[in-house]
Amino acid sequence: MESIVDNEDTIAAIASAISLGKGGIAVIRVSGGKAINSCKNIVETNSKYAWESHRVFHGFIKNNLENKYIDEILISVMHSPNSFTGEDIVELHCHGGVIVVNKVMETLLSNNTGVRIANPGEFSQRAFLNGKIDLTQAESINQLINAKNLKSAELAFNGVKGEIKKKIDFIKNDLIEQLSEIEARVDFDEDFSDFNYHSFSRNIENIKEKIETLIESTKRGAYIHNGISIALIGKTNVGKSSLLNLLSKKEKAIVTSIPGTTRDIIEVNLTIKDIPIKVIDTAGIRETDEYIENIGIEKSFEMIQKSDYIIYLYSLEEGFNKDDEKIISSIPKEKLITILGNKKDLIDLKKVNKKKLSNSVLMSIKNNEGEKDLVKKIVKKCGSKEFENIDIFLNERQISNLTDCLKNLNDTDPIITHQLPFDLLSIELRDGIKNLSRITGQELTEDLLNNIFSKFCIGK
Repeated sequence: MESIVDNEDTIAAIASAISLGKGGIAVIRVSGGKAINSCKNIVETNSKYAWESHRVFHGFIKNNLENKYIDEILISVMHSPNSFTGEDIVELHCHGGVIVVNKVMETLLSNNTGVRIANPGEFSQRAFLNGKIDLTQAESINQLINAKNLKSAELAFNGVKGEIKKKIDFIKNDLIEQLSEIEARVDFDEDFSDFNYHSFSRNIENIKEKIETLIESTKRGAYIHNGISIALIGKTNVGKSSLLNLLSKKEKAIVTSIPGTTRDIIEVNLTIKDIPIKVIDTAGIRETDEYIENIGIEKSFEMIQKSDYIIYLYSLEEGFNKDDEKIISSIPKEKLITILGNKKDLIDLKKVNKKKLSNSVLMSIKNNEGEKDLVKKIVKKCGSKEFENIDIFLNERQISNLTDCLKNLNDTDPIITHQLPFDLLSIELRDGIKNLSRITGQELTEDLLNNIFSKFCIGK
């Protein structure tokens, strides 16, 4: 991939989502030393505010090669360093849709020299390189764009505001304080009393706890950001497809009284209490000689292994029997699972042993009864209460660096236990600080920067 660390070029890209015939406006962003002059070449305007910083003015895009107007636009200008990238920026607000905005972009590139199409994430990277944002803020911008629900967007925006950097810097400052004492002792040992390994150990344990809390919070909040897959499992004709339709509020799956109707996987994406969920309808599990149905049943067992959460359905009319127990036994113990008894409209609950039903959510999917109870169970199982106080979300790269830092601190344990020369502790503390600095972008290589920002969308 072409390097995107060199920021001498002037770059341009469509910065808004566009689609055929949709969207009132589209925005083309231009950033770099030639941004203003390059746009002057294709914009005609009579505005007295033209090209002033942080002004919006009216104009027309003109193709000078063909000597004709293309679009009527608004132009906003931001002079360096007071812009997102820290460079001169011009944003051309065109009419929406694919045809017009692509023609404006083509005109911009063909009428100027020194302007090229931006690489993915290049605007954000320039903002980072020019000190406008740190790396966690840049990555949070990308998370915000790709957020699947309001809670995920809220966590991402906290990162944009710098909350991740604050927490990381707080931990790093604690480590720097510990390192400073050790370094001072190395240089001026005669001015200090004996090194207190117990006190040092206690301080390091407190720092470890802060790191572990951040890692654990992200694990608990992963469902918010990444979503959760729920497989509907059970024998034939217990209401799996009906439940899929009920939860999605659409007739996504064919429902009949004929056993074995569902033979393939049907997926529906929805959001329940800010948790993005993929509900997966599977083939009913039974003994059959039907070749195609058996393929579907094999996929059902695959979904048991792959899904995060299993909702196991059985018929209250037939009762929970040995076949159900056999299928349940195939579900890994670490999986989230809810047992759902369906068709309660066909039985007299007064005559049923309620103890046997105490672990089941009871529903009549046909009569839309019990959906709220099921939703409550899903939310409880996914731990929504546990992530109410979570205010940031760390990505895999950030978690990896935190984990490496934690390993550095754990490696101080044998030094403390055996009271080895205390200057050995400085090696682990320095490495730990470097790993924390990598999170915010203070310890990075060009290759790593390219890899991080190449995952961003073009125009951001």
